[in-house]
Amino acid sequence: MVSGTAQCESAIRSGKACLVILSEEASDATVEKFTYLCKMRNINAIVIGTKQELGGAIGKGSRTLLAITDEAFKELLFEEYLKIQHGGDDDGKNQGI
Repeated sequence: MVSGTAQCESAIRSGKACLVILSEEASDATVEKFTYLCKMRNINAIVIGTKQELGGAIGKGSRTLLAITDEAFKELLFEEYLKIQHGGDDDGKNQGI
C-alpha cells in the first residue's frame, strides 16, 4: 500500500495500484484527477472516510489518498466497501465513483 498524492499517482501510472481510496475531504480537483487516472487504467476507485480516518487506518497522520497494490487485500477491502455502501448486492464491477 502507498499513500500520498505523488506515490499514489506513481502506483497508478506504473500499473501497481489495483484500488485507490480517496478521502471524502479530497478536493474536487483531486477526485477528478484520480478518478480519470483510475478509469483510464481500469482501476477501482472509492471515496470513503475522512483524511484522519484514512491515515489512522494505516497508522499514519492525515491522508487524502491510499493506493492498494496487493490484489488479495484489494478484494477484501472492496468487498467490505460494497457491503457498507451498496448492501453487498453489487457484482464487484462498480467503480465506486
